[in-house]
Amino acid sequence: MSKEILISDKWRQVDIRIYAVLASLLISIFTIIFPDSPNDDAYTYIRTADIFLNQGFTAAYQHYEWATYSVLIAVISFLGLDLFTAALTVNALLYILLVYAYLSIIKEIGDSRFLLSIAAVCILVYPQLNEYRYFIIRDVGFWAFAVIAFWQFLRFSNSHSIKSALAYCGSLLIATTFRSEALAYLLLTPFALLLDLRYELQMRYKLLSILFGIIGVVAIGGLVLLSILGVNALDLFFGFLSTYQPFLSSTFSPDPARLSELGGLLFNDYAASYSQEYIGIFMLAGLFSILIANLFNAIGGPYLIVLVFGLVRKYVQLNRNIVIPIVFYLLINVVILFAFLLVTRYLTSRYAMLFCILLSVLVPIIIKVFIEHSKANKSRMAHIVISIFFTYCAIDSYYSFGENKNYVFDSIEWLSENTAESVGLITNNHAIAYFSGKVEDYDRAPRFLTEDEILASNEGDSIAMEMNFEMEQLLNSSTIAPYVELVAAFPDIDEQRVAIYKRILP
Repeated sequence: MSKEILISDKWRQVDIRIYAVLASLLISIFTIIFPDSPNDDAYTYIRTADIFLNQGFTAAYQHYEWATYSVLIAVISFLGLDLFTAALTVNALLYILLVYAYLSIIKEIGDSRFLLSIAAVCILVYPQLNEYRYFIIRDVGFWAFAVIAFWQFLRFSNSHSIKSALAYCGSLLIATTFRSEALAYLLLTPFALLLDLRYELQMRYKLLSILFGIIGVVAIGGLVLLSILGVNALDLFFGFLSTYQPFLSSTFSPDPARLSELGGLLFNDYAASYSQEYIGIFMLAGLFSILIANLFNAIGGPYLIVLVFGLVRKYVQLNRNIVIPIVFYLLINVVILFAFLLVTRYLTSRYAMLFCILLSVLVPIIIKVFIEHSKANKSRMAHIVISIFFTYCAIDSYYSFGENKNYVFDSIEWLSENTAESVGLITNNHAIAYFSGKVEDYDRAPRFLTEDEILASNEGDSIAMEMNFEMEQLLNSSTIAPYVELVAAFPDIDEQRVAIYKRILP
């Protein structure tokens, strides 16, 4: 009996973070065994990993400036895994780092086993975060190392440890190889030290100087390492800028004709002559509204409800030395998001994920206080509500309510069985391009095929089209319809999500 008690005590003494990491690993194994259809971005990373395996490090970075994630995929594939499985394995490792760092932040806030247990469940069933376990995207690496950096920043601000300062700088420099905006966190977050009122102003300046000195040393070391590996950091930087150059030009040097056309669309021909000068203000207000809506969407309904509830009930009371760094991270993310939205005119929820992860550290704190208040009032309502909450989040995280895309793989099977290897293929679907084996640059399959691309194909070639309004209009146009013949449609002829045409002569 005493032996059983001893074993039980040992399990109670094990760090909650270890349990959370093991749980995260089990969840990731599930996603590897039962993967979802690859996201469109996946093929860019898979193609780059393939280039790394066949042509080397430099060629991979020349093909894609942010090849770090792809290189990791390629390295893991040496274990005998295919590239897609290797990518999900990389995700599994990155999620382990993310979960551990998240719980470590909670541990810095309050070293309570009960709080850590709640936080472990919160991060493991956070729908908006865990839905990305099925995605092959470099963002996961950025999130993981940015959260590690935040944890190490808190430790440095508390202990002034050089080890923590090095970990902070190193983590964000690694994060920069996944997403460039990590540089903003690296350079701006240290200024939170100046607002840490636990120390005299002179001490705060000293800590800031130490951190920037380490940033400089680590950055130089990183540049030297890249140079040794044959990667030119300046070329990567200018390549990154060239991606956004067209967006920048259209934003800050708009075409007067397009501006006039936009004024007519937003207002009317008569009102545009009076209101055109306010288009900029109109656009800024609209883009800011999109940003706010995107942030709410990224946080997710369940966690947003908990956050609002906790703030209204004043369940959140954090020390200033925790609040200030969190606010810095949140504000940096918001500014980056708005700048990106201003330049590109679009935004996806995953760009706000770091904002949501840091904000979500409040959720376990709120839940803990809610449970404690419920116990004090001798009510079981909290346990029922929390059980329903976590059950809903777990289902939302790991069960897809989205559209079944088996029709894509049915179309790939049809192409394999009904077309010869010598028959060419053009398509606007990445999965068809990759799994058919007929498109070399499968990662660059365009969303919209053009009239010229279709007419340039050879007689007998296959045209596998994922249907959307623009493609329907193109195929039914008088210039294209005589040159194509519908031979198959999936899931069926009435609901054509993928239509396969044969190139013919009129």
